[in-house]
Amino acid sequence: MEAVILHGGQGTRLRPLTHTGPKQLIKVAGKPVSQWVLEQIRDSGIKHVIIVLGDNIPTKVTEYYGDGSRFGVEITYVYQGKARGLADAVYKVKDVVSDRFLVYLGDNIVSYDLRRFMEFNGSASILLAKVENPNRFGVAVVENRKVVKLVEKPKEPISNLALVGVYGFTRDIFDIIEGLKPSWRGELEITDALQGLINRGKEVNYEIVEGWWKDTGTPKDILDANAFLLDKYAEKTVEGEIENSTLDGRVIVEKGAVIKNSVIRGPAHIGKGSKVINSYVGSFTSVGDNCEIIESEIEYSVLLDNVKVKGVALMDSIIGNNSIVEKGKRWQKLIIGENSSVIL
Repeated sequence: MEAVILHGGQGTRLRPLTHTGPKQLIKVAGKPVSQWVLEQIRDSGIKHVIIVLGDNIPTKVTEYYGDGSRFGVEITYVYQGKARGLADAVYKVKDVVSDRFLVYLGDNIVSYDLRRFMEFNGSASILLAKVENPNRFGVAVVENRKVVKLVEKPKEPISNLALVGVYGFTRDIFDIIEGLKPSWRGELEITDALQGLINRGKEVNYEIVEGWWKDTGTPKDILDANAFLLDKYAEKTVEGEIENSTLDGRVIVEKGAVIKNSVIRGPAHIGKGSKVINSYVGSFTSVGDNCEIIESEIEYSVLLDNVKVKGVALMDSIIGNNSIVEKGKRWQKLIIGENSSVIL
């Protein structure tokens, strides 16, 4: 059985962070979002992964994941090009999957045992979760423990069960997609494809996610995902240099990092080669690789790689790769893209 990770999309709600790379490579809790997906798939027993690339600098994806060997999987790349909907992306793998395969959106994180999900009997299976705002999602109508209808972003509240971005398919799905017409959004919708299976009398199984899941489509979603993953997976690990500092709780300090005259309160993650000097890093904060935090206070934030922060107090912030934030005198809330410099 193969797994397909959909790695396309423009990430418009995350701009400017996504002007220079795909949203799925934004790091949370020390890893890109799609790496959390990849490792979850690998740990379920699937070793052949197909990554469907979009047109937002796909070389960054291939350079990061390579052939998959360092992650314990074999990766095949398929190029979708211009985004024409999830069903179109699924159709692109027609020639590289076998009879049954898993599809996982690369910008979603779902706390669920995939081994259980993969044991579906019908032509497809979907993961669902109860939501308060179903008009943001594709939703499923379930009657008598059977999926009877699917609608993409319904204007009227027909169901509170949203599709969370994990699907199981047989090759039946390809026949349906071949006959699809674009929706009002100009896309081939996965909900229409699933509805096509139902209309042909095929069975669509479902499971309901009772735990946490997140579509990391907005800055708040990124911060929430970072907090959840740190809270669930962080264990105190100190591989860097600690000098006259306090590590309180579950703090990860990677190799080459230096913590000097500072307090780190977990759960928190300090990346490789980063320096934290005369500073405070609070709970649910992730610091990327080769960052510098000097005379600053950071709380509930995500700093990506090669960020320099000096003399500032930040909360609820995301700072993009290679950015500089200096001389803040009070709490700031920032969403800053790559290669930026901000003087406060």
